[in-house]
Amino acid sequence: MELANWLSSLSENRWPVLSDTAGAVRRMMLRHPDDIVFSELANLTLSDPFLLLDLLRLVGASSAVQRSESNPTVEQMLMMLGLEAVKKRYAYVQAFAVSRGKLDAEVLDALGGWLGKSRVAAFLIKDWLAMIGETRVEDCFIAALVYNLPACLYLIYRNRVPQGPLLQEVSDVFGLDYPKLLEQLIQRMPLPSGLLATLGTGPVSRRRQLLKLAIATANGIDQGCWRSQWNIGVEAAARLIGCTAEAAQKSVQDAVLRVARNPRAPGYTYPARAYLWREGPFPQVAEQHPVATLSGEEQLELALRESIRHFANDLKLERIFFLRYEQHSHTLKLRYQIGLDDNDPLRKLAVSLEPGSFFNLLASKAQSFHAPAGARPQLAHRYGDEFLSLLGNGAFAAMSVFTGHKLAGVFVVDNYRSNKPIDDDTYQRFKETVARVSQIAL
Repeated sequence: MELANWLSSLSENRWPVLSDTAGAVRRMMLRHPDDIVFSELANLTLSDPFLLLDLLRLVGASSAVQRSESNPTVEQMLMMLGLEAVKKRYAYVQAFAVSRGKLDAEVLDALGGWLGKSRVAAFLIKDWLAMIGETRVEDCFIAALVYNLPACLYLIYRNRVPQGPLLQEVSDVFGLDYPKLLEQLIQRMPLPSGLLATLGTGPVSRRRQLLKLAIATANGIDQGCWRSQWNIGVEAAARLIGCTAEAAQKSVQDAVLRVARNPRAPGYTYPARAYLWREGPFPQVAEQHPVATLSGEEQLELALRESIRHFANDLKLERIFFLRYEQHSHTLKLRYQIGLDDNDPLRKLAVSLEPGSFFNLLASKAQSFHAPAGARPQLAHRYGDEFLSLLGNGAFAAMSVFTGHKLAGVFVVDNYRSNKPIDDDTYQRFKETVARVSQIAL
């Protein structure tokens, strides 16, 4: 993909915002003009990095803003434009929506997760700067919200969730370090030039170092907070601040909980859930936090998506399927997946639960199955199961998911591309994770 052409296509489009944000904007624009408060509108704009992007693009074309090396606050930007111009712009904000061939549900979900990380980084740098007595923080707050936007735009453009780290894939595809790519996006949109002074290459300062650490801390939170690589960054921030590592960690906790308690999308809760993980298969106390107010069905969906992330990121499983139980047809149908080709027939296959079939036996109670390489053809022949015959010949693991006594579906995982076996440790962690899905969703 040619970077210049891609950036040009991005600059030609006006991008939607999260659906919850769009609804809040519409409600605010319906107010009487005297009841629209710029400080309240600024907070709404900062709650969704894509709404912020829309405003930054509007003011970024201003010669006055381009000449300045400082970043005006969002409230100042709104006041510069004036209420009539703001209402005219915000009245036509559109929402992201799932549509066939344009934006898959899992991509929209992942998008919410990355925007949630941006919000965590923003609150984290705000807190860390306050700890060193800095009163000018909104430039770094805005920069933290902007940092992940090129990756989010790439995610939408490709309409698929990558197997590996998103920012690394973006860098690899364009053959350019991510910070350099971000600089080019700021210049091509264009966005206020003051962002380059905060995010671009320049003299090293404590502010810039803390901003970099805050972004890395937030973006790496779902890789495991117990890992030494992640804690090194928090400890480095503590040294720059002159505080204890525990105090710097407390700021992380406050940031992830603040974002989760005011979500614009389910993905805003993911950093908090990830932060609660300890080394092992699944969060021990995640249900006690923001998702506790969700319905059982919503909690199940969140738990399923978190499990899939764990299988892909930590267990390094190459293909992951969750087959949702459809009561009206008494079949299993694909709900979530990672690693499946676009034209794979498994995407549309309805798995029969006829008596005596493989999946009928598996789904008859909460249980798991671990098949070594070469067992699948035998199982497919024995049970006449089309799903198994389409999977391939490598090792696989499967486990049923129940909420109480009700079947929710079945997880199936394998390493289709490398054909690596699923070792006993991976299998045990897979089983423990699936078992916790049922516990969280009760």
